Formats: sequence, C-alpha cells, structure tokens
Amino acid sequence: VAAGRAEPPADPLAAMGIRVSAGAAPGYVPDGTCSMCHRAIYLSYQQVAMARAFRRADVGALIEDLATARVVHAPSGQTFELAAEGGKLIFRRYQRDAQGQPIHRFEVAVDWILGSGNHARTYLYQTPAGELYQLPIAWYGQSRSWGMAPGYDRPDHQGVMRRVRRECLFCHDAYPELAAGADAYGEPPLFPHELPEGLGCQRCHGPGAEHVRRVVTGGTDTEAAKQAIVVPGRLAPDRRDDVCNACHLQPSVALPGLRRFERGDFSSRPGEALSSYLVGMDVTEEGVAPGERFEINHHAYRLRQSRCFAASAGKLSCLTCHDPHRKPPAEEFAAKVRSACLGCHSLAQCKRPEAAAHPDGGDCASCHMPRRRPQDVVHVVMTDHKIQRPPAPGVDLLAPRSERDPVLVDALPLEPATVPPPGPALYRALAVARTSRQKEAVDALARQLAAHPQPQRAPYLDLLEALLLTRRNGEAEAVARELLKRDAGDRQALAWLGAALAGQDRRAEA
Repeated sequence: VAAGRAEPPADPLAAMGIRVSAGAAPGYVPDGTCSMCHRAIYLSYQQVAMARAFRRADVGALIEDLATARVVHAPSGQTFELAAEGGKLIFRRYQRDAQGQPIHRFEVAVDWILGSGNHARTYLYQTPAGELYQLPIAWYGQSRSWGMAPGYDRPDHQGVMRRVRRECLFCHDAYPELAAGADAYGEPPLFPHELPEGLGCQRCHGPGAEHVRRVVTGGTDTEAAKQAIVVPGRLAPDRRDDVCNACHLQPSVALPGLRRFERGDFSSRPGEALSSYLVGMDVTEEGVAPGERFEINHHAYRLRQSRCFAASAGKLSCLTCHDPHRKPPAEEFAAKVRSACLGCHSLAQCKRPEAAAHPDGGDCASCHMPRRRPQDVVHVVMTDHKIQRPPAPGVDLLAPRSERDPVLVDALPLEPATVPPPGPALYRALAVARTSRQKEAVDALARQLAAHPQPQRAPYLDLLEALLLTRRNGEAEAVARELLKRDAGDRQALAWLGAALAGQDRRAEA
C-alpha cells in the first residue's frame, strides 16, 4: 500500500513473461503463446505458406539453390548474385566494362526474405534507420530457378531502391510493433529491426492477449475466454470471407485498394467489415476483357465471379476447400475439392470420358479451376479460382508471357455501396491520381476535395505530392500551408513545403 492505495493486480501475462504489444497494433502476444494450448495446430500451421511468408535471412534454412544464384539481365546490362558468406546472405550487383571487368559494384547483406517459396521469394535489406528495400533478384520455387523479381524485368527498373511500404508488408507478415500513429498515411515507412516472422495465428483470430488472460485466470472452456478471440468459421458469411479478403481480394496490383482516411495501416482486425478499413478498387484494362484479367492475388476476386459462389448464398467460401491450419497431402486435398463439387453437381454431368472410370469422380478442379500464368508475376502459374467451363481446345493458359505494365482505362470502387461519404467519386479520383500524374487526374482530385473538404490529412498529402510531381509548385505551396495550419508539426507537409518553395527558386525560404 502506497499513499493509502492498493497496488493494482499484476497482469498474469507479465507474470508469465509474455510480452503484450502496444502502440499502433496493441494487444498481440508472441505467436508461440498459442502453442501452450493449441500445440498440434500451431505446429502444423508452420508448414502453411502464410506462416512462411516472411523470414529473417537465415543461411541455415534456405530452400534456394545458391550454386546457380546469378541473373545476367540484358535489358539493364547488370548482373545480380546471391551467396552465403560468413553466415550471412550477401547480394551483389555489378556491370562489366569493355574488358569484361566488374564495375559499378554494389554489395549488401540480405536481412529478410519475403515469400514462402511455394511460388516465389524475394529479398530485402534494412537500413540502420529502419527502411526496407527490395532487391531485384527472385527465386521461383516451381521451376527452381532464378530470375528478375516481379516488376524488374525492364531496362529502367528501380534497382536496389524500391522501398517496401507498410501496405506491402501488411499481407506478408504479422503486425510489427510501432508507436501509436506511426502507421498513419504519410508517416515514413520505418520498421523496427525485430520483426515478426510470418503471418501468425492472430492475423486471422485477432489480438490474443485478452483471450490468454481469460484462459489463464478462468480456464479454456469459459464463455469469457471464447468471446475474447475470433473464430472465422463461426462468423457470418460476409465477415468470415473478409478475413481472407483482407489479403486475397486485390482486383489490381497496379491500383491497390485505398485505406479509409481515418484508418492506420495496421488497424484492420478480423471480424470487422473489410469495407470499414479498405475501399477496394476495380479496374478496366486496355486490351483485356474483364473476365480474362488474372493476377497472382486474384483468389477471392476470381471466386466471386463464379456462378457457383453466387448461387451458394454464402455457403461456398475459401474454407470449403482450404484448411488454413495445415497443408494436406495432394490426394487428400483433391478429394476434399471433389467432395465440395459433388455436393451440388452429379458425376453424370461430367463430359470428361475418363471421369466415369473413377469412382471418386476424377479431379474437378484441374478442368474447372485450371492453373494459368498470371499477367503480373509471369514466372509462376497459379490456380484460377473462377469456377467455369474448361477453356476451348487450343487455348494455352500456361504459355510464357512477357512482363508489361497494364494500361488502365477506368477505375471504380469494387463495392460502391460501402464507400464512406462523400461517396465513390472522391476515392476514385484519389486512386487515379495516385497512379496517373496527368493534369486531368490531379485536377479531378483537387475539385473533389474543394467540393468535399475532409478532416483527415491523407487525401491532401496525395494532392500535394501529385502537384509537386507535376511541377505545379505554387499550388503545392498553398496545400502545404493549409496542412500546416491544421498541424504546425506536420513534418511531411513541412518537407514538401520546402520542395515547393525550391521549385519556385525561393531557396532561402526552402
């Protein structure tokens, strides 16, 4: 007792040495905590791709063939290599002079590996300040070969300066521990040097600290403990699907969905409507029919286009075929998919002659959910989750294709009815301005913000950046000064005000 007051009761998690996260993503515990009660599920989950989607670069646990880790990239005239040296994974880039000698060398230790390797893995290095940058080389697990990372197979690629943003890491790793507000739009993309490794249990089940507390104090079967954790399979169909959709419903990699202005990057939680966090954007692409657009992250996007999905009234979901906790043998998985199909369709409907010879009904998915080559990551093949009639004879879905930038003709919110006020027009203008620096796009965003002023800074930062990049420095200065009236300590607005002044040759002020 101090000053007449009793000490507050000790947190049982602290007494057990279990750290609870604070800041931008509070209430999370180390994923190993879940293994205290769910050991079998925890161990089997470690073999699932989600658990292996982000890892420290441990040379003792590589799946790559480093003996062949060299890519000579003719379009840029550069050579890229990876090697294990002194217990570290080392990346090298160089060119060769007229005598064949290496010049313009760059060397850095790889700190992190992004991707499970089932399809691809890419490599990141981290600066002392906490910035993450992607490297140009990638390992493609299906062909067990090296190549340029997605988006790099071009003469003017970004080299070693493609910065990893929080939005990118969102779907590849559990939430890092950042200070409150550090995940807001416009804050610098700095990460701690200690990061989670892989998408853990709590990305689908929600922050686990309170659940563990109630288990420790009351037991595993109490209603209080059950209410403190999310079980996706018990949610209403829309909320259940949104747990998966948070990462697997991305209509276009060229035009990512927009966080709602008031939400931080790491504020999404399972059990809430995805539309309360994200405004998904769909696109029309030049030269590609809407039903033929296929990208690597189109699992849910394509499934939603299926007649089977629409007719199921919420019964068909990712969980119908996929067990997120374990990777089953191929035969077991195929049998589960067949069983799901035969729940609505009869074997007699199948037109494949050899199917009749199989009492188990053959392999439905290989015909009706064929593997095909996505248009954005051209070195892999993926299952197309749009359930449809088999492709016409002669159509080669696996044919090699070259990397290219899509030409977007239009963009609209994927679910217009869920877009917050003032409605789709502002978010559409914002999405277009982020990807197009044409005067018409910037003007459209400026008009929307003039007609519908917003209390959050996020859309004004987009407008300010677009104005700077189009060298409209006087207009950029005005936007920056308005932001600084709201918050004189807005470091991003202050820095960009300096850029706008320098662009007007007002260097002393800048």
